[in-house]
Amino acid sequence: MALPRGKTPANRGRCASARSAILITAALVALAAPAVAQKTSHPPSGGGGAPAPSPVMGAPTYPQPYSTSPLTLPGGGDPFAQLPVTMPGVITVNGDSARTVESEACNSWTDSGVHSPTVSVTRLEVPDKASSEFQKACSSYKGKKLTDAEEHVRKALGLYPQYAASWVLLGQVLDAEHQLQEAGKACSQGATVDPKYIAPYLCLAEFAARSDDWKQVSQLSDEALAIDPTSNAYALYYSAAADFHLQKSLPDAEQHARAAADLDPWHHLPQVHLLLANIYASRNDPHLEESELKEFLKIASNSADAPAARVMLKGLQNPPRQNPPAPSAQAGAPPTDSATTPAPTEQP
Repeated sequence: MALPRGKTPANRGRCASARSAILITAALVALAAPAVAQKTSHPPSGGGGAPAPSPVMGAPTYPQPYSTSPLTLPGGGDPFAQLPVTMPGVITVNGDSARTVESEACNSWTDSGVHSPTVSVTRLEVPDKASSEFQKACSSYKGKKLTDAEEHVRKALGLYPQYAASWVLLGQVLDAEHQLQEAGKACSQGATVDPKYIAPYLCLAEFAARSDDWKQVSQLSDEALAIDPTSNAYALYYSAAADFHLQKSLPDAEQHARAAADLDPWHHLPQVHLLLANIYASRNDPHLEESELKEFLKIASNSADAPAARVMLKGLQNPPRQNPPAPSAQAGAPPTDSATTPAPTEQP
């Protein structure tokens, strides 16, 4: 994705042209895409042969898609298991409320909101008819029937305007229909009707990241972390990305990115390893940089970013050889090049 431009970290003897040819992406895939986002890269810039610049924090080395739309989690465990949090206006999730909340999962940011240990009273008051329309919208959205999805989700909102999950799903549908401004308004309304619901902040953080508005990403990830400070991988991921690109703190960026990776054993978020590779490149740590590239390729070998990651990994493993400097002439040694030897002076 497009990020604040700066020098590429490449002072470890790498080919500058290879660095300059691998740029950040700006477009994100349709939100229903699984696992790794597809995107359109910017054209290469810069020429080969230039001296390698010094590392600059916040300057991306590897393409980093920031489309992190959650997927329905597989069985056998929950990588986003939450910790209890005490908050005003919310209650602890129990068996009855869990069933209500689980009905909001729809292969989108709403899926992330399902895994909170607490839930606002507003979310538990959704009428059955509104929930039914939400389920129909969700089914159509998963089937990429966007017109039907929008129709059903708007019906759900007509029945219950405080339906925060429906506002977020509407934002996802509108975004898939390339109505970006309206999509942002829908997700914003989700946060307005239920400020304790994490999904709208993550939805808006993705939109802000696409626009390179890293201050906004930082603010939104802070809002999300205030709701769940330790257990939401996406909130931690966006916080790490904002810290990195705003040049706030490499240690904080690394800490949050590592926490996000630890919370994602099912690898729903392989992009975090590209972010970590960028962090280690800026820190001039080729060993850890290489390790993160390998991890990314292991779990996302068929992603659109895999070819670029392979190129950079190869550059780390096989750095270009540098020609040794030519020996300088020693004082008193006879010149070896006749072209530089002055011709003898003719005597009259």
